[in-house]
Amino acid sequence: MAEGRDNLGIIPYDYEPEFTQEELQNIRETSPITNLATLEDWCSCNACEEMPSPEECICCCSSEYVQPNIDDLECITEHPQFQLIVLNSDVLTVAFIQIFMFQGNAGRVPDNLTNQQSRLTAYRQFVYWMLRREKLGKGKRVVIPSCVVKCIREAFPESNGHYTGFRTVFDNSSHLF
Repeated sequence: MAEGRDNLGIIPYDYEPEFTQEELQNIRETSPITNLATLEDWCSCNACEEMPSPEECICCCSSEYVQPNIDDLECITEHPQFQLIVLNSDVLTVAFIQIFMFQGNAGRVPDNLTNQQSRLTAYRQFVYWMLRREKLGKGKRVVIPSCVVKCIREAFPESNGHYTGFRTVFDNSSHLF
C-alpha cells in the first residue's frame, strides 16, 4: 500500500487548502452551532444522539440537503429507500467496487467488506442519494445528520466503539482513515 493511503487506496484530504491556527480558531468561534447545549435543542426527529463536535450536532429535519427528501416522515431513516440504498450490504459492496475502480486501485475487492468499509461506503451512499446530481469532492463536504450516522454505526459497529467523526475541509489535525 502506498504511503499515506488507506486500505481503500484513498489519500485523505490530498491537496486541501490549509488554514492557520488563528484562522481555524476564528472559524470555530464564529460558528452558529457552538452554542447548542442539549440534544433537545437541535434534534426534531427524536432519533439523533449527541455527537462529539458541534458541527456534527445536526438533525435530518434541519439539514438543508435532507429536508427536500424527507417527505412526511419524522426521520429520514424511516424512508423506504434508506434501508436499501444505505444499509443493504449487497448494494454497499457494489458501491465499494465502483469507488475502488474509480480510484484506479489494482487488485481484488474483498469478498466481504469490513464494518469500516461498509460504514464509509454507507455514508457516501447517503450523501449521493440526498444530493443526487451535486458534485462533491475536494473543498465540498457535508455533515451527515446525527440520526443517519447513528443508524449506520449501529448497522456496522466499530469493535472498539471509537469513530473518527466529521472533519471539515480546513481541519487538518487528523485524517478520516
